[in-house]
Amino acid sequence: MNVAFDPWIPVMTMSGESQLASLYTIFTEGEGLADLAVRPHERVALMRLFICVAHAALNGPQNYDEWCKVPERLREAASEYLKAWKDSFELFHPTKPWLQVASLKPSKENDEDSLTSVNKLDFSLASSLFNHFQDTKEIVFTESQLAIGLLTIQNFSTCGLISQPIWEGTLTAKSAKDAPCIASSMYHVFLLADNLYTTICENICDFNELTFLYNNKKDLWLGRPVWEYESIKKANDSLTQTFLGRLVPLSRAVLLKKGSSRMLYGEGLRYKSFPEYTQEFNTSVTIRIVKKKEVRVLVGAKTWSRPWRQLDAILQYNQQDRTISQHAIPLNHLSGKPIDIWVGALLRNPGKQDILDTVESRFHIPEQLRSANGCATYAHEVEESEKIFNKLDKAIYFYKSLLDPVGNTSIGSSALSYYWTSVENNLLLLMAYINAIDTDNAVQKKETWHKMLFKSACEAYQLVCNKDTPRQMMAFLK
Repeated sequence: MNVAFDPWIPVMTMSGESQLASLYTIFTEGEGLADLAVRPHERVALMRLFICVAHAALNGPQNYDEWCKVPERLREAASEYLKAWKDSFELFHPTKPWLQVASLKPSKENDEDSLTSVNKLDFSLASSLFNHFQDTKEIVFTESQLAIGLLTIQNFSTCGLISQPIWEGTLTAKSAKDAPCIASSMYHVFLLADNLYTTICENICDFNELTFLYNNKKDLWLGRPVWEYESIKKANDSLTQTFLGRLVPLSRAVLLKKGSSRMLYGEGLRYKSFPEYTQEFNTSVTIRIVKKKEVRVLVGAKTWSRPWRQLDAILQYNQQDRTISQHAIPLNHLSGKPIDIWVGALLRNPGKQDILDTVESRFHIPEQLRSANGCATYAHEVEESEKIFNKLDKAIYFYKSLLDPVGNTSIGSSALSYYWTSVENNLLLLMAYINAIDTDNAVQKKETWHKMLFKSACEAYQLVCNKDTPRQMMAFLK
């Protein structure tokens, strides 16, 4: 299978049909494709692959003028590039398999225990209860599933104990480090457009912006994609520290066997994570107060918080000092215009192998929200929603303590879920208020949003606090 020219990427056509497409098709016929049809972590890995191919094919864009010409240049440039590097995209190439280590060997000859199930490539088979993966029935993956699983695991594999095949004459490490995209369950953000081809074009940055992202270290940031190397060595700073090298990483040393449900699997190259290394492309860094000190942290998914509650930290249009914090969309060429974005993450147990959940949301970001005042107002209103939730928490605690002073007085999970689900379902009211800033409708839109917050809290309160008996009624009213 050739991942450049054979279909393997799940996409949605403009008519709503699902099909598989090749890299070549996406770059040459992508205007007829509406979007990807994949899970959140797969979308991140695929978008990073598309952006890597685009930059390598264009050898740019160098500046804003070249960026403006990307839509008309990329189709032909990517077509020529993929044809020139066709052999490097062969999934089962005898000497240079795509995103694999051809020289990898088992620690013991003819030892099945040296092999790992290809189930490892599919995060949907993860279990957060016992181990990273349940080694139940082994699955023989299709070549399309192998390709997308291989690409995804290189971006998102978690740290921990791992099997030890032989690479360059020695065993690979017993304990692996995180892949580049998993640290802190970081949010990845991409612009969305009318079709897949335009989406790729809009997410490409010119070299001036990338230089800024990499703190003006021009000797580090560009690099070459992994498939352009004749062979991969364990110590390769040009891959682990450069922009193109990290977009499609080789964090795991893998060797697949055609038609087999087993593979060789060990630690690959080691990629430094934030703050040892600058943030990944299309992620956010913000300021948090930790033990009364300001600390720069990645903006990531939390089990208790949906992406909309951290949208100001993701966008950071209210942050003037970009040397302190960094927003997820370095593309400034669309400033002042409304945009649509996708936000997603793979939620993991911090420091563990456990995969807890996937998270994704889509947002329309109006022009007002892309201003300092609009973003600050949005952040303030999120705080208001959290203040009302805290009042709800105290009210339920007080209700339960009156009925049973020594019993369980914690807030009911059903009330928590109801409140935040109701608020999220009504985010259009908040966006309407943001759009109305500095207009005569601002006060009325703000009141509508606040009334919804209070109504949602009251409904959540009634959901878990009964008033059937006189004692319950008294506690309910108090």
